Amino acid sequence: MNHLRRTILIILILSAVISAGPFARGDARPAQASGSWSAWLYGAEGGRLIQVFPDGAPAITKTLPLPAGVSSAPFGVTVSRDGTLLAACMIDDASNTSVHVYDLNAGIYRAAYLAPGGPTVGCTLGRYAFSEDGSLLAFGLLNSYPGMSDARPAWELLVMQVSTGSIVYRLDANAPAVVALGIDPAGKMPMLETFEQPTATRPGLITFKPVQWGTEGFCEYDGLVWNLTDGSVYNIARYGKNGLDVLLPNSELTWVETNPAYAQGVLEGPGCTHNMVMYSNKAGDLYPLFTNGTVVFGAEFVDDGRRIAFSTYTAGSVNQWYAIDRAGGLTALPADLVNTYEVWGTPDGYVFMTSGPDVPQEVRYHRFSGGPSPEVFTALAVPSNDYYRIIYVTPLAGGAGLPAFSPMPVVGPPPPPVTPTLPPDVLVIGGRAIVNTTAGDVLRVRTGPGTTYPVSFQLAHGTPVTLVEGPAAGPEGYTWWRIHTDDGRSGWAVEGVPEAGGFLQTLIPLR
Repeated sequence: MNHLRRTILIILILSAVISAGPFARGDARPAQASGSWSAWLYGAEGGRLIQVFPDGAPAITKTLPLPAGVSSAPFGVTVSRDGTLLAACMIDDASNTSVHVYDLNAGIYRAAYLAPGGPTVGCTLGRYAFSEDGSLLAFGLLNSYPGMSDARPAWELLVMQVSTGSIVYRLDANAPAVVALGIDPAGKMPMLETFEQPTATRPGLITFKPVQWGTEGFCEYDGLVWNLTDGSVYNIARYGKNGLDVLLPNSELTWVETNPAYAQGVLEGPGCTHNMVMYSNKAGDLYPLFTNGTVVFGAEFVDDGRRIAFSTYTAGSVNQWYAIDRAGGLTALPADLVNTYEVWGTPDGYVFMTSGPDVPQEVRYHRFSGGPSPEVFTALAVPSNDYYRIIYVTPLAGGAGLPAFSPMPVVGPPPPPVTPTLPPDVLVIGGRAIVNTTAGDVLRVRTGPGTTYPVSFQLAHGTPVTLVEGPAAGPEGYTWWRIHTDDGRSGWAVEGVPEAGGFLQTLIPLR
């Protein structure tokens, strides 16, 4: 889970036309007849889905039907690599956990798995939870917290055959290969990073990291590799890093990490101050691509793997996105990325959701068409009936034949930012903040200022909120704020929580 990197939630859909519409801002233009990708948006309040295209075709809207005995739309969802299957972690009316696979084209459920032994604490699906051909689905279950009476292993990582719903591979916290690593399993959820299915010529490999559930995350985790063919489990540190992205055709990786030998940026409060964009080429060589004394986050392969996009931030300024190409050239990206904490690569650029105070949600895409700076387009003015997030974009197919990214030559300043420096912000009533968690965790919003109050709803990493009351001291010693979401919900959220040897601020002030 990636610091300052974000995720999100809402109900009902009007028919949408791909257009800049009344919400077009700046120099963004309506989508034009080019591009070869599609994206799925999801609103978790009503289970609403929108498929977006860059070529002027009308958006497709759907509502995810709920299986019998399930009354609320799922939050955790992912889509197969060909964009035809959707997997969802669901909680039924008896509080039991199940995982379902839904065919987006046929409009029917293809498979389901009901977790045995009663309710679980949580269920997770990663971006690459489906195998390459969509025949297998990997997901994680956290069965119990420390101190709970539960005979099941603390966590399980399961691989389901989509055609039958049967479990064909299983790993849990009590497996000898896991125990031998000496990793404390208590309260940890296995978060999947990558999935390569077994073939006649290669073993199946799943990479994952055990993430402390119920906290707001750490800056780094154990990175584990599970060999499906021989059952072995071993540690490769890069798979536990923040902001990990993979270029699947080339097995190249990028992520962010902290190198204390170089200057680090400053946040308004505690948090992970990663200062370096890292890269692993197809041969497995690891080296840095960028550092400039700021906090860096959000590293993603874009432009069919020809570039890596990432964001920089330091206290008293706004975040600035850059793209670095394989020759080491650095380009400041357009200003409409401010307050955006996640981009998805496309064959010719990248796509993202606009974010910020009083900013209507739009799907924007930036397209590189010959020069170093991309053109700016609006693919969809998103209906205001839900709070949507991107859950799928056509995977990148590039990488083959491209040279490796050039190592960072010297540490120096980046090109001048395209946005102005602003005075530092603090959390204040009436101010805006962004939810800050790690590795797929969520911020639990409660009915009152304290952990003894029931959870009212959850917010994903990157969700913008407004502070309406606080700060209030909870009985456990935490500081709480009553927040109001853009979709009209209110509740109390913790300002920050302890983490290993430090403190993680879970509400980051925004201007």
